[in-house]
This record gives sequence, structure tokens and C-alpha cells, in this order.
Amino acid sequence: MLTPKYPLTCNDALLCLFGFHWHRPIQARANSPMVCSGCCSVFRRDDLMTFGGFPERTIVEDMDYTWSQQIAGRRAVYVSDAVALAADPEDLTYLRKQVWRWMAGFCQNVRLHLGRLIRHKPLLAVWVLLALLEILTAPLWWATPFLLVATTDQPPALAFAWWAGAELLLTIPPLLYAARRRKLSLPTVLLNIPCVYATKAVNLVYAWKALIVELLLVPLHLARGLTVYEKGRADHRPTRTALAGAG
Repeated sequence: MLTPKYPLTCNDALLCLFGFHWHRPIQARANSPMVCSGCCSVFRRDDLMTFGGFPERTIVEDMDYTWSQQIAGRRAVYVSDAVALAADPEDLTYLRKQVWRWMAGFCQNVRLHLGRLIRHKPLLAVWVLLALLEILTAPLWWATPFLLVATTDQPPALAFAWWAGAELLLTIPPLLYAARRRKLSLPTVLLNIPCVYATKAVNLVYAWKALIVELLLVPLHLARGLTVYEKGRADHRPTRTALAGAG
């Protein structure tokens, strides 16, 4: 999972460790998983066929189907001991394609489902709203050391040390737990933590782009949004189109 050959893959893997051993278990405890990823999930065939197959109205059909089924009263279950092998992007070009698709698809599903989530699956709506809040406040958090220096008498080094300490306090414990669960090298995981922020920066840029395009410009009919599916791998080309519903 963590290999020095492809640094971006290492960084993305660490973020996945954090998500799968922190966010997903909490969501599972609340009976409200955010998504059953199509690449590593098992679906009831009868229910999927009754629904009409995987929907193509958004660019991330697995999240669309996960939310739709939970709104309809069905359960999504996260199995923490399951193992799935994934092929991550190996350079910035394909990382950008993958992250843009994920972020745009998330916002398309927010546009399509949020009202019904609030009425029929309020806990899932809470996770969705928290994710939106995290996107909105992330730039402020990243700017916190500079704001402290500008508005207080703290020296830059002390302001950055305070920010970095708080950031690591929130990040390291779940990663250490995940590394032990997956029997990964703890030194390798810790050494890769600083590089994770390059991937986080890419995520933040495309998350804000998705907010602006999919939740502002598309409803105002000023943009079409993302409709072409591109996998974050060099051996895949655009294969289908999908239109996001307006909700």
C-alpha cells in the first residue's frame, strides 16, 4: 500500500487509512455510511435490478445508489475487516481527474438528495452537512498560522508549531490505529504524513471547484457540471456520460 515509487499513491493511501478506520466506523455505528464504494462493495442483486441498475444521473453512481437506498429505508453496512485491492493514481494528472470526479459527484448528489436525506435519513444528512462545512472552513484552518501572526504578537514559528501540533493531534492517532490493524510499518506511515498535505491541497482545490460549479453555477444554468467519466488511471479513457439531476 505504501510504496516510495509513487508518492501520490502513498499519500492517497494514508488518507484512505484515515477514512476507512475513522470516518467509516463512526458512520457505521450511526447506521449511516456515506458511500458503498462500487469497487469494493456487495449489493443485493434483486434490489439493484428493481432500482433499474446503477443510476447514471450523477458522475458517482455508487454514492447515488447508497443514498437512494438509505432514503428508501434500506441499510448500508460497513465491514471493517474486509480487504480490497485498489489501483490509485500514479501522477498528478490522474489524481486531479479522480479527485475532480469524486468532488463533483459528491456535490451532484448533495443537489439531488439533500432535501430527502434531511427528511428520511437525518444522520446521513448530518455527515453530508459536516463534509460541506469541512470544505468551507478548510481554507480558514490552513490560514490559521498566518492569521495568528497578523492579529497577535506570536512569532511565526510559535504560531505554526501550535497549528501543526493541533493538526497532528487530530491526524496521527487514527493513522496509528489503522496501521496496526493493517499490519503496516509505523515508521513508513509516519514518514509519509508530511507528504499527505500535497494530496490534501489537491482535494481542497477541487472540492471548492465542485461547490462553485455544481452547487452554484449549475442551478443557475451557468454551467453544465461534470458529465464525462474519467478514471484516475492511464489505461482508461472516457467511457460514458451522465447528467446530474437538479433535485
